[in-house]
Amino acid sequence: MSRIGTDGGASSDHADNESGENPSRRRFMRSAAAVSTVGALGALAGCTGGGEDNSGGGDDSGSDSGSDSSGSESITIDYLNAQAVENSSTKAHFQESLKSFEEKQGDVTVKLQTASYGDIRSKLASTVSSGNPPTMAESGGGGLQFYLDGKVPDHSPFIEGTDRLPGDYTAANLDSAQYRGEYWSAGGMRHTNSNLGISPKLFSQVGVSDPFEELSTWSGFLDAVEKIDEQTDAIGYEETGVPGDLESYWGYARAAYTGGTDPWIRQSDDPDNPTIVVANEDHEDQGKTDGMMKTCVKMAQEFSSEESAQRGDEEIPSLMLTGKVASFNYAVPTANRWRAIKEDVQFGWNGGEGDFMLLPHPKVDAEFGSNFGISELEGVEGEHGGHMWALEQQQTIFNASDAEQNAAWDLNMFLLGDDEFVLPAWGEHYEALPGLQPKLQRILDEYELAQSTEQAYKNADTYGKQYATTGAAWDVRDTDPIRWTDINETISEAIAGQHSIEETPSLVRSRIQDRLGQ
Repeated sequence: MSRIGTDGGASSDHADNESGENPSRRRFMRSAAAVSTVGALGALAGCTGGGEDNSGGGDDSGSDSGSDSSGSESITIDYLNAQAVENSSTKAHFQESLKSFEEKQGDVTVKLQTASYGDIRSKLASTVSSGNPPTMAESGGGGLQFYLDGKVPDHSPFIEGTDRLPGDYTAANLDSAQYRGEYWSAGGMRHTNSNLGISPKLFSQVGVSDPFEELSTWSGFLDAVEKIDEQTDAIGYEETGVPGDLESYWGYARAAYTGGTDPWIRQSDDPDNPTIVVANEDHEDQGKTDGMMKTCVKMAQEFSSEESAQRGDEEIPSLMLTGKVASFNYAVPTANRWRAIKEDVQFGWNGGEGDFMLLPHPKVDAEFGSNFGISELEGVEGEHGGHMWALEQQQTIFNASDAEQNAAWDLNMFLLGDDEFVLPAWGEHYEALPGLQPKLQRILDEYELAQSTEQAYKNADTYGKQYATTGAAWDVRDTDPIRWTDINETISEAIAGQHSIEETPSLVRSRIQDRLGQ
């Protein structure tokens, strides 16, 4: 990819030759690759009209907040957040940015409370049940249940009180922030998406020379993994099989489908009685859904370590960078998690000598079912796609005084739209897709991104609707328990050998039915 640097000179900076240097803020002319990455942004843009930033995107955090929290009375916001402690860099950036927000507001104080993404759900539930909820929280999908229980107000008046929303929301935010047409959420600050991650050194060692072509299908990927398993001491494929990290499965389950079709639950005429596709003998798509569920378990049992049922995604970078693992399906845009392990990590193929490379999830091809012994997938042809983390990052304002809610909304707009927060947050400290679509181009113009980050953006753009937020379209109250417990925990149990591959889909179906009262 040829780019124009800040010194005006062209430099050759192909994805195959990405260096491990830390990204530097810079301004450069939009490259052909950047244009391709943004394109129409079918997967990311909230194309609801009236929201495009035709000026190229400016700081839109203050003049269009949709609320009025100004006044002489001092206001304190209790804000519970998980993103702020994802790494030390994001923590410092949050702290500095919240000080800036307080200075701009003049009469607002933000008391930041933090918890990891693994703990925030239980911490939030505890504070709400005790009658002392925060003013605003990164509640994730759990916020929907608080909304339906009357603990969270309708966010529509805030959103509709702005000129830019909902039009500037990404498609992932539009899907995730709504429940049956009502806005229960203020949107998420950022998103990531799932992809295939490989070790170029190990895949080139078994003869792969063109990973985009040779690993584009599940049959091709399976063939390479089998060779690594047979010819090297490395683990060819490691499943992140702990229930909280089986979002990897959510991603590649979509690769048996096309057009963004949901693999698990479809809405019916009765929204309280949706159609469950899993193990549904009367549904034409049962084989695709059941087949990919079985693929998840079988890949883990045949190629992954004995620890895979308890494996979290945070453990993978060190295993891959030390040559112990060759691939996994939980690769996200965040390059800094790799730099934290190896400062000079080489992103991209680099002639087969790279340390880490990000690719699209393989798509299911007609031969994969017979090649891997999954009869349900014989003859099935899908498309690249993946999971978009958006529901997990949704922020909700809780019931409070008008002044406190208005101040919280101003904080939400600051975190969504202030360039001094948004650009460094998602372009440098924790590479991710911003929650407002026009901000993505600003990040692309401002930062030189690693191959893994840039390719993740391209995947989401290229494959459009095939990248979606699991559960956002179900419009059921218990979305989170269905995702994490009924689906993921059941699959994790199968990976651990607690029940068979064959009975896994029917167990998932039974648990979802019980959850929905069917």
